[in-house]
Amino acid sequence: MKWSTSLLGLLSFIAVVVNGAENPRIIIVGAGAAGVAAASRLYQRGFRNITILEASQRIGGRIRTTPFGPGIVELGAQWCHGEVGNVVYQLASVYPGLLKSSIIADEDAVLIRSSGARVPEAVADRLQTMAEGIIESDQRDSFAGSLGDFFTQKYWQTLATPAYKDISRDLAEQFLVYYHNYERGYTAYDSWFEVAASETDSYVEPAGNQDIAWNGKKGFSAILDIVSGNYPGTTNTSLTPVPINSLVKYGKFVSNIQWKGSSDGDVIVKAQDGTTYEADNVIVTVSLGVLKENSATMFSPALPTVNQQAITGLYFGTVNKIFVLFDAPIPEDFPNTVHLLWYKSDLTALRQSPHAWAEAISTFFRIDNQPNVLMAWMNGAEGRRAEYLLNAPIRDGVLHLLKIFGKGLKFGNVTGILRSKWSSDRLFRGSYSSRSITTENLNTGARALGTPVRNAANEPVLLFAGEATNPVHYSTVHGAIDSGFREANRLIRYYS
Repeated sequence: MKWSTSLLGLLSFIAVVVNGAENPRIIIVGAGAAGVAAASRLYQRGFRNITILEASQRIGGRIRTTPFGPGIVELGAQWCHGEVGNVVYQLASVYPGLLKSSIIADEDAVLIRSSGARVPEAVADRLQTMAEGIIESDQRDSFAGSLGDFFTQKYWQTLATPAYKDISRDLAEQFLVYYHNYERGYTAYDSWFEVAASETDSYVEPAGNQDIAWNGKKGFSAILDIVSGNYPGTTNTSLTPVPINSLVKYGKFVSNIQWKGSSDGDVIVKAQDGTTYEADNVIVTVSLGVLKENSATMFSPALPTVNQQAITGLYFGTVNKIFVLFDAPIPEDFPNTVHLLWYKSDLTALRQSPHAWAEAISTFFRIDNQPNVLMAWMNGAEGRRAEYLLNAPIRDGVLHLLKIFGKGLKFGNVTGILRSKWSSDRLFRGSYSSRSITTENLNTGARALGTPVRNAANEPVLLFAGEATNPVHYSTVHGAIDSGFREANRLIRYYS
């Protein structure tokens, strides 16, 4: 039997009031991907009394599409990772031309040594395949130490076999340092010696292309319009256009949530500017970094132990980007992706130079649709410290590296610098979540962080969403959106 759209809308409205709470007041803290997804799902199911409290002056959170040069760049989320089981791909791929394979997805990444020499492709492929096999090995599950200990041990054991007798010690050491940097950037931790080899939560990689880029002036931000039913040409009639901007109150840094609230059961939400809001339910979607910094004072009474341990135990690291605009296209002979391999003597010289911070740069990427722009990818503690430098030393450090790793190539003049500063931004305090040894020691994880807080009547008054609450798709936009839908659905079920 097929239901008409109007009847479905009526049933959604009836569902909202049937459980005795007519038009429940729902506050969503944060207008990032998770917050927009939660608000959109609720609104599209008939809930109308929704308020989104956003500390900044924009929506999107760690989706931050920004004009730069003649086009746009992504200061935050950049690629759609995978196709099967990825809600971002499922929602966006129905619009012809919106997604395309990124220029970095053609497997032409090049390893360049600090002598300027490129590692032969066949050798690089063998080393990369071997390293990925160690990372994905089932033997990790029974190893008691850190991922760094496990990888290093297996790495040197494998290299000692006859199959790798042609790999020099110098190259082996350089590749080990590079691959550590690669993993640090991939999972946003400072050191793989902080990560347990055996992890309870395991990221599930959606099948398909892992590097899908966005076309169009809105870049990755288009997903916010798609989720809210506001993308031009939307044909999905089940997605009521959500007036997101009328739901959002900007400049509202939430300082306290009294989740036991008033005597009549209200949750009381206070913003730093002195404004106060009352709600029946609150969905918190702020970053794990913000929770780590503020949770002790943000919730009254204190959160249950299960949530507190998750906030303490989950890791929240920093990956930053530097975009450099030249007045000429990037030289043709410079690869789409360049990974940096250092000789020890060259790295020592760098550390003693004014460009010491540039050790944080692990990779250079070309940018889709921006032939004059090059992106540097920065990891770890050095990358965090670089957030406090002025643009001039950042520019000089990048050019210094290009002289080393782009030896003989002529780059144009730098006409613009744009960079992310996720760690020093009090609205984020980092880039995305991962697991650490502390996570395992506390026997916690994303599910624990996403556990709803209930009042004495067993009502879910305080809910959590965001990438860090997704046990299989943490660190991603699709994980954030899934979590927003999850918590919205939790309330929809409760009120129906």
